Amino acid sequence: MISLSLRRFTWPSRLAIVGIVVLAFGVIGAQRPLPEHLKPQRQTSTASLAASSIPGTRFVHTATASNINGNTTYIDHPLLNNNPDAIVLVTQNWNPGGVGSTYNDHAIGVWYNPVKKKWAIFNQDLANMPEGADFNVLIPDPSANAFVHTAQASNTVANTTYIDNPLTNNNPDAIVLVTQNWNPGGGGGTYNDHAIGVWYDGAQKKWAIFNQDLANMPVGADFNVVVADSTTAFVHKATGDNSNSQTTYIDHPLLNGNPNAIVLVTQNWNPGGVGGTYNDHAIGVFYSTSQKKWAIFNQDLASMPENASFNVTIPDTNTDVFVHTATNSNTSGSLTTIDHPLLNEDPNAIVLVTQNWNPPGSNGTYNDEAIGVYYSAGLKKWMIFNQSTANIPSGASFNVLIPPPGANVFVHTATASNINGNTTYIDHPLLNNRPNARILVTQNWNPGGMGGTYNDHNIGVWYDDAQKKWAIFNQDSANMPVGADFNVLVLNDLTALPGSKDAFLQTATASNISNHWTAIDHPLTNQLSMAFVFATLNWNPGGSSGTKNDHPIGVWYNDVQKKWSIFNQDFANMPEGADFNVLVVVRQIYLPIVDR
Repeated sequence: MISLSLRRFTWPSRLAIVGIVVLAFGVIGAQRPLPEHLKPQRQTSTASLAASSIPGTRFVHTATASNINGNTTYIDHPLLNNNPDAIVLVTQNWNPGGVGSTYNDHAIGVWYNPVKKKWAIFNQDLANMPEGADFNVLIPDPSANAFVHTAQASNTVANTTYIDNPLTNNNPDAIVLVTQNWNPGGGGGTYNDHAIGVWYDGAQKKWAIFNQDLANMPVGADFNVVVADSTTAFVHKATGDNSNSQTTYIDHPLLNGNPNAIVLVTQNWNPGGVGGTYNDHAIGVFYSTSQKKWAIFNQDLASMPENASFNVTIPDTNTDVFVHTATNSNTSGSLTTIDHPLLNEDPNAIVLVTQNWNPPGSNGTYNDEAIGVYYSAGLKKWMIFNQSTANIPSGASFNVLIPPPGANVFVHTATASNINGNTTYIDHPLLNNRPNARILVTQNWNPGGMGGTYNDHNIGVWYDDAQKKWAIFNQDSANMPVGADFNVLVLNDLTALPGSKDAFLQTATASNISNHWTAIDHPLTNQLSMAFVFATLNWNPGGSSGTKNDHPIGVWYNDVQKKWSIFNQDFANMPEGADFNVLVVVRQIYLPIVDR
C-alpha cells in the first residue's frame, strides 16, 4: 500500500449547503501545547444506568515500532486476521487510560493487506505513522447495523456521497458512525485524503458522507458504516460552555470519571437535519484528568467551532463478578463449564479467574494445579481448565470477573519478539515506565476461540527496570512458549491514588504468615465473607528485587479470624516477602451488573 501513489483532488464548486463556517487555524509550525496529562483517575460508579452498547468487540490499538510500516500500523486480532470482509471503525485516542500524548494530524482510514492477512490503520496522505499513536477500535458484530458504503457515480454529487439504506432513509435522528475503508474485501483501493463527516439531506431524505473541505468525493471511495440509536450513542454539540480552544468536553455519566472508556466519534454536520457547521480537521478524543471528562479535539490545535457536532458511541458497561463451582453436571475431566449470559457465544470475552477455596456455603476444596480459561467453539461457552489436564475436583470453586471493556483490559500474546527465556514482555502505555502499576493476569488458551497453547506453569508478573516494561513470567524458570496468551487487567496506580482501596498490594510478612497462607488485613475484606478477591503474584513491586512463590495459589476466608487469605494449594510454606496484586470487588464497584 505504501508504494501506491496518493491521489490528489481539486476543490469543487460548493455544494448547495448553507451555513459554511470559516475556521480559525492554528499557526503552522507553532509548538503544540499539550492537553492535561496526569495519571488516570479511579472509575466512578454508574449504578443507576443500564447501557446497551453497539454489539461487538472494542479495544485500543497502539502503533509500535514492531507493527508500523511507513504510513501504516497493523492490527493483530483474531476477528480481523484472515478476514478481508471485516468491518472496522476507528477513532484516534490521544491518551487511552488517561496516559499518553501522541498527535497524528492526518485523515485516517483502514485497509486489509492480503499478503499479511491483517487489517491496518493508515494515514491517507501517506505520512509516516508516529510511534505511540493510539486508536479506539470497534469490530461490530454481524447483528449490528453495519455495512460498507461505496461512492459511485450514481450516488455522488461534488463532495457528498449519499447512503441509501432503510436504516437511515427518512430518519434525520439516526446516529451514523463512519470510518474510511481503503479496500473492502482486500482488493484495490481509493484514497480520500480529507476529514470527513456525515449529514442529513432533508430534500432527498437520506444521510450522506462528505468531505469537510468541500473537495470532490472520489468515485470508488469506500466507508465502513454503523447505524446506532439513542440507546447506543448520542450527539455532542460544541458550545461556548463546553469548549476551550481546540477542545470540546463531553459531559456524560458513562464517560465521566472513566479514563478507560473506549469512545468512537464521527463528525455530524446537521444533527436532526437542522443547521450545519463544518470542522475541517482531523479529530481525536482524549481524557482530561483534571475535569474527569472525555473530550473531542482537533489534532492540528485549530479552534473548535461553536455548534460543531459529533456522533458519539456509548462505551460498553456490561460486567459481572460471581463464584463458579465445579459440579458433576458442569465438569468433565480437566474442564468445568461456565454458563453466563455475558460469556456465552462470545469468544472474545476477557475473563479473570482466581481459585476460591471456600465460598459461602462451601466446605473447602483444593485444586493444586495451574489454571486457565478457554472458549469451546462447540458449546459456545467459556471454561476453566487445569493446564496439566488433571481432573478438576467436584466442589472446586473460582472467583470469576468479567471486567467492562476498556483501555485497561486486553489480551497479551507471547511472541518470538517479546519472549526472553521464561518471560514475555508487555508493551502497553498504561504499564510502560510505571513500576508501581497493579496487574491481574489469567492464562487464556484460545482468545477469540482460535489457537490453543498450554503453559503448565505457575505465573506471575514483574517489572523490568532496564526495559521499563512489565512482563509475565513462569515462576519455575521454564521457557515461555510462543503463542501463550494472557487476559490482562491493569488496576489503579496506587502511587497516584493513595486513598484507593479496591486494588492494593499484599506482602507476606512474619506477622501475617501462618503455614501456607498470608492473611489479608483490609477494610474491604475483613468480616466480609461475600467479598470477591482476585490475586496475581507480583515478583517485584516498584521494580526492586523480588520473591518467587512457585505454587498454585487461591484465596480463602478464615471464619475464625474474619479475614481473607492468599494460600498455596499444595500446602507449601508461604515465603516471607512474597507479594501479590489484589483486587477486591464488591457489587457496588462494577456497575451495572447482571443480577444472578
